[in-house]
Amino acid sequence: MFPLAGDPWPTIGAWAQRHKFYPREPQTGDTKLFQKGTGLLTAPMRAQFTIAGGQMQVQAWLPISLFVRVTTFFILPAEMPINSGGFRASLPRSIARKAINELLGELRAPLIS
Repeated sequence: MFPLAGDPWPTIGAWAQRHKFYPREPQTGDTKLFQKGTGLLTAPMRAQFTIAGGQMQVQAWLPISLFVRVTTFFILPAEMPINSGGFRASLPRSIARKAINELLGELRAPLIS
């Protein structure tokens, strides 16, 4: 979580369009979920933003489909964080981390390593 200065939603909306993160459910007032990709060529990437008490929480992960998990003999978990380290799903994690770090830089928030 990090403190907010102003309304972050216009910045998040512009970032989402630039990086092709599309809105998903739930889209309530203080929580918004976005997803990039469908999982055909690479794992989909999700980012959820929640505002509470003047602070924002960012959650970013890769949901791994059961089909992919079966074909990898369950080496991949059902969800993976986008932080660096390890070889599993490294390309989609790197793509998501780069995009989300760009947004975090615009919001003056700590970057994901």
